[in-house]
Amino acid sequence: MVQKDFSTYFDTGDYLFKEGDNGDFAYIIESGSVEISHSRGNSKLVLSNLGEGDVLGEMAIIDKLPRSATAQATEPTQVIAIPLDYIEEKITESDPAIRLFLRIIMSRYRDMRDRFTHVFEGIEDFNKTPFQEETANTTAKIDNILSQYQSIQQRLNTAVNTAPGNHEENFGSEQTLISTKLLVTQDKSIKSALQDEEFVLHYQPIIDFKSNQIIGCEALIRWADSSGKLILPWEFMPRAEMTGLIIDLGYWIAKEACKFQKRLTSQFLQPIFVSINLSGKQFEDASLVNSLADIMDEAGVAHKMIKYEITESLLMDNHELASNALHRLKETGAKLAIDDFGTGYSSFSYLHQLPFDTLKIDRSFVSAMANNLKSYEIVKTLVHLSHDLGMNVIAEGVETKFEVQMLKQHQTDYGQGYYFSRSLPDETFIQLVENQITEKTEF
Repeated sequence: MVQKDFSTYFDTGDYLFKEGDNGDFAYIIESGSVEISHSRGNSKLVLSNLGEGDVLGEMAIIDKLPRSATAQATEPTQVIAIPLDYIEEKITESDPAIRLFLRIIMSRYRDMRDRFTHVFEGIEDFNKTPFQEETANTTAKIDNILSQYQSIQQRLNTAVNTAPGNHEENFGSEQTLISTKLLVTQDKSIKSALQDEEFVLHYQPIIDFKSNQIIGCEALIRWADSSGKLILPWEFMPRAEMTGLIIDLGYWIAKEACKFQKRLTSQFLQPIFVSINLSGKQFEDASLVNSLADIMDEAGVAHKMIKYEITESLLMDNHELASNALHRLKETGAKLAIDDFGTGYSSFSYLHQLPFDTLKIDRSFVSAMANNLKSYEIVKTLVHLSHDLGMNVIAEGVETKFEVQMLKQHQTDYGQGYYFSRSLPDETFIQLVENQITEKTEF
């Protein structure tokens, strides 16, 4: 057996597992073939020969019982291994109705398997060589066994395919298997990338419109995979959010960003804050606020130089949970910003209820205000309202000089966007600040 990335390779004759082994993995066959057999004494009954796209080993990890059959590669075989803890996690995270549905299906599956095993135990010697003739009685029993074994698969497929909400995609279909392999491998990839330190932070400058100098930056995650490709967050963050991997990833981001802010403070006299994005899933972690406070303390940063950004959609999804955490986070001395403001439906109610220091105007309004009177008025109103409520304002997605002029006209405090700079690796950002100071340049 050879481990290749997130697949496992078995040579001809290798065992994926044997009867009596612990059920710690299920497998999806990517290529090759696997023989499933059951032993009794010195005899062996071949139950099935599985090939590309087939799934095996799932019953033992669901039952948490030893393997009831042996799986052996009959040719070079590549499989995706799905660990027990992954299955347990997904079942735990699923809707209660789905968990009930799975239990019913698997209960029926076990019942049929038990009846299958009972028939099987009546056969004393079924492993006849090709040169021996089987008795008619033995042949009939084997046929009966195989018929019941096949009916297990048929009934399971029928039960799942007729479930509510599952009319468009068949259980075990090619697309289902592709999706499953993608999810399993991506989850493993994110975990491994975190362990192997493949994630990096880039920093996008935030410009003070009064001084035309860098006043802060936003930390943005990137994934530098083993091939050297830089993967953008929209390709992996949704999955990290869904699986809960965002918890560990979020703490890593906070640690790296705080260390970077400490470096900025040590290297430059002018204060430069660092913004860190928080996701909705992170707020489900009861230790979030204490952990972030510890991270800031360990990095030795002034808490007021760290700004946590929360999207408006997060507040709408779980307002009570987020509200409690935000007030506690504010008490640590850190700053708070509401991001993508204006894209939700209950925006203004949050502004007086929650302790935000900064309002970030969504890029959709900034980019449209030159050609759309309503967007122009919205930007102007948001700036004035924010100031009246004691908040400063960052305009996102600034891309033209004309937008800069309009934003300055309305006393917008800060700007962020491609007009000033894309997000930069840490060393490049440091160099940008140095050049601005030594050459006394302005944006």
